[in-house]
Amino acid sequence: MKAQWNRALMVQASALALAVFGGVPGLATTARAADAMPQASGTSDNAQVMEIIVTAQRREESLQRVPVAVTAISSQQIEQLRVTSVRSLGGIAPSLQINTQGQQSNPTIIIRGIASGTSSNSVDPKVGIYIDGVYIGRAVGSLLDFGDIQRIEVLRGPQGTLFGRNATSGAISVTTTPPKGEWGLRATGSYGNYDAWRGKASLDLPQMGPFSVRLSYLHDQIDGDVRNLMAGKSLNITPRAAEFGTQRFVNRLGSRNVDSGQVAVRGEFGNLTADYRFDYADTRASGRAMQNLGVIPDASGQLLAPIVALQPFFGGITNAGTGPLDAVAAATSTEHVVTQGHSLTLTLEASEYFTVKSITSYRKFRQDPVVFDLGAAGGLRFTVQQLAALITPGLTPAQIQAALFNPANLPGPNDYFFPLLSARATSQKQFSQELQFLLQTHRYQLTAGLFYFEERSPGTEVLGILQPTPSATVVPSFLDGIFGNGLTRTYGVNHSMAGYAQFTWHLTDQFDLTGGARGTIDDRRLRIDSISGAQGGSLGVGDFKVDFSKATFTGIATWRPGNDATLFAKIATGYVAGGILSGIPYNPETLTSYEIGAKTQFLDNRVRVNASAYYNDYKDLQTQNFINGRQFFDNAGKAKIKGFEVETDIVPVNGVTLSGSAAYTDFQYKQFILNGVDVAAIARPTYFSKWTARLAGQYNSPEMARGGHATALIEGRYRSSYYLTATPLVNILTGQNVLEDRNHRPGYWLVNGRLGVVDMPVGGAKVGLSLFGDNILNKRYIAFGAPVLLFTGAFDRGRTYGVELGVSF
Repeated sequence: MKAQWNRALMVQASALALAVFGGVPGLATTARAADAMPQASGTSDNAQVMEIIVTAQRREESLQRVPVAVTAISSQQIEQLRVTSVRSLGGIAPSLQINTQGQQSNPTIIIRGIASGTSSNSVDPKVGIYIDGVYIGRAVGSLLDFGDIQRIEVLRGPQGTLFGRNATSGAISVTTTPPKGEWGLRATGSYGNYDAWRGKASLDLPQMGPFSVRLSYLHDQIDGDVRNLMAGKSLNITPRAAEFGTQRFVNRLGSRNVDSGQVAVRGEFGNLTADYRFDYADTRASGRAMQNLGVIPDASGQLLAPIVALQPFFGGITNAGTGPLDAVAAATSTEHVVTQGHSLTLTLEASEYFTVKSITSYRKFRQDPVVFDLGAAGGLRFTVQQLAALITPGLTPAQIQAALFNPANLPGPNDYFFPLLSARATSQKQFSQELQFLLQTHRYQLTAGLFYFEERSPGTEVLGILQPTPSATVVPSFLDGIFGNGLTRTYGVNHSMAGYAQFTWHLTDQFDLTGGARGTIDDRRLRIDSISGAQGGSLGVGDFKVDFSKATFTGIATWRPGNDATLFAKIATGYVAGGILSGIPYNPETLTSYEIGAKTQFLDNRVRVNASAYYNDYKDLQTQNFINGRQFFDNAGKAKIKGFEVETDIVPVNGVTLSGSAAYTDFQYKQFILNGVDVAAIARPTYFSKWTARLAGQYNSPEMARGGHATALIEGRYRSSYYLTATPLVNILTGQNVLEDRNHRPGYWLVNGRLGVVDMPVGGAKVGLSLFGDNILNKRYIAFGAPVLLFTGAFDRGRTYGVELGVSF
């Protein structure tokens, strides 16, 4: 009777704590098992939420006991939700938003309002991405396509102690499936609209002596959803950069073709386990279709506006439209990105209490020369002679008109005109080494280590502002000095070294205290061989070097009133190094986070509710902006961020799982210096929604008479309204805000579903067949926009659907 009374008190205490936390403005959920399958339990109908093991603190722990805001996605959920790469994670975890920046290789990842995704190799990501514990150094190429993922963890909040590189926003950790050491084959193939083919296969080989091997292959392709009116035409960039050659424009925009493979080898030598992994991905894709949402009436826009207005007379195409267009004229070529990596993880179980781990990795990627029509103006027609008439002082209106319509000056079919011309190529090679020590006893836990990271990255960019290209050739001209056109070549060499330790003391069976610290030294060098004026840099050609050092820390108090509840309070700091971006020096940014959280399970583990609240003090935040055709990258100032996140999973009966999450983030700039002016009163984070939510329901039927069972999943992901630019666009003549109706994007729901029969015995195999649909309601929304003289935006793809067949032996 006494045990029952104590259990009732613990349940009430957990519920009371959750109710108190729920009333605090700004909570962050810390766990998730959204599509968890029922597991064996003491309940009569065998229904409960699934336990998930995570490595959020660099050691295996139950997600419900770890005092960290983390969402864990299992391999089963990955398959059911068709998580095909990092880009598919947007909306699955609270406060996590992901979209690509027109080009499919470059993501914008937002966690708790802090955005990461600058394409330059000189700027570190604010969200760390890890594959099997290895840090991925660059944003370009980080949208990994893997066909063999065991688990994905999304950590929210600053990562300033345990993970490879410091981060202010969070981390995404991908764990691939290790070899099993016994024969097994699993393969799936699917076909859908837009001629989408996706196939993957994983083969486990029988153990050979101490070694086990797993091989995986993935092919994924889909046609573009927007026709290119400039298909087959080309742009010769050789006069600017010989290695760029002539870029041929794609037939369709939004296409993608990926081939990737993985090799995993595990060697077991007594107390020593060696894991070698190799991954390779070859991706050919075309950027999204950029549309013209309006001319920005800034200084350059005053010149561009009449050029756009004259296009009907010269046969030009403006790509104007506030709704999704079926066809645009885009000077966009195929983007070819190749990524690959090797890693060797050695784990020595030195004793029952002490483990030593070494993670050695070498990775590289290359992005071949590519031109992307970010300015949505590949269809404009205007010549050097016509532009000269507009900018030559002293000409009368009659003289300007005569020059504009002089037959000798009129554009031909291959005379392009770009408000913004951007072509780039880059690559990166990185080496990292981490040595980790894990000590665990009944009274305490210690995780300590040393980390080293080195990368070398050349980059080349051709940039043209108000750039005519006679006979489809980019040629140096007198406009370089006027508008800042030209070539930028850089070579970056970065080193980072760190030592860290985190200690947890179990004061009692219910109460823990944790303290962690990390010391980081960043050494960054950038050689600038040439630079265009529009890059906005204050530094010219030369060899530049900067050094930074920073100490960051974590403190956590954890109380577990019973086996079904974990309550915690946490303070943590994070840091992202400074550097030099194309001649623009900038300083590090820092963030201090204060957080409280609760993780609870009750009703015999049928219900899981996790929540937490946070307040972030964000300083020297690094921001990138474009004004009047010029790039600005600087430490904008200060911001305060507060919010809450709640996640829940309910298994009311065996076979049914209901799940949901909600997150609210309030992001307020306290200082935002832009071009020497504090615009904090009007500034807002880009692509950021205050509210995000997810609802899902899944049903798995009992086993049918001949084996197998039916399965059904329906889910919706919501985000509230957001802006495409950090500040309102302003008419330079009147000082009034313009195009805000197009800048402000409404909120929306994306609904996805899956219906099928799985695990049907056929011969010696198990077979599954299912139908799937993503964005079933065909919601069209602008995921990315850019204020590049024209205000441009890219609509994401609409409804996709198909059929998938799976087989396993």
